[in-house]
Amino acid sequence: MKIHIVLERTTIIAALLAMMACGGSASNNGQESSPKAVDANGVVVDEDDVKAVSEDLPYSSDDIREHVVLDYGNRTVRTDADESINFKHLMKKKENCFIVMSKKDYYLYVYEAQGADTVMLARYDCCFALKKGNKQKKGDMRTPDCTMKNPFKISQIADASSWSHDFGDGRGSIKSYGDYFLRLVTPGHSGIGIHGSTNNAESVPGRASEGCIRLRDKDIRELRRDFAFVGMKVIIKAENVDDLPFEVQAYKKQSLPRLRHFDPKKTLSNEQINQASPEQGRSKVKGMRSDSDMHSSSTTDMPVASKNMTIEELNSQGKHK
Repeated sequence: MKIHIVLERTTIIAALLAMMACGGSASNNGQESSPKAVDANGVVVDEDDVKAVSEDLPYSSDDIREHVVLDYGNRTVRTDADESINFKHLMKKKENCFIVMSKKDYYLYVYEAQGADTVMLARYDCCFALKKGNKQKKGDMRTPDCTMKNPFKISQIADASSWSHDFGDGRGSIKSYGDYFLRLVTPGHSGIGIHGSTNNAESVPGRASEGCIRLRDKDIRELRRDFAFVGMKVIIKAENVDDLPFEVQAYKKQSLPRLRHFDPKKTLSNEQINQASPEQGRSKVKGMRSDSDMHSSSTTDMPVASKNMTIEELNSQGKHK
């Protein structure tokens, strides 16, 4: 009889321990433990840790910085361009790929979760909205950001080769989106996507858009062709979030060079952007082509002879050669 009672008690204790191990309420008075953020590989990451990782990936030198540039009369931010990277040959399963963007360092990365590892497959320079900070409302000139725990997703891949937009800078309605528009599901906001930079290639990398993310035209074509798919997870990190643990590991393991890794203490605030004496960028000039001529432009990237020359000036140069 005593043996039976002991066995019964042992069974109850074992059941309680099992409940505790599975996150049951026995150990926390009915309160569930807070959910952890995980990357696409299921590895737990501390998304609230905004501490710099400069010990593993040193900050870039002071020569690499953000510049305030007057572009058609509007303030924009530009920074030093880096090389695009594409390691498509390392990809094992496209469905395991996801995108991470850094609003601090102006990069878009493509990663793939491969077993116990996360591999970087691509890296592209990108351009965000002019103002820093998370988007709050339509027209606030900010790009929305999110966390690993609550990522955005690609909901549509649209042919944008004929799309145009009027930026209110005197150029009228011009082709602006490259060949593709990767529409994102960004709860609380609509119309946000990743697209090309036709007629605005000089803005990449930097800040100049109204909320979307711009890539170089050749890079949006490559991203669409090699990696992007409907349902793909997209994480846009806030300006105060540095590289996440799996990103540091990928950079170190793959021995990847990187031009930009800004010390957040040295990046420009919105107030500094507004007060800075801007460098002269593109400006409206006489002899500008008509809107209809601009609409017939190719979406391929054009060589830029000078950062202060407009596409119209370059075309005019070409006609006289």
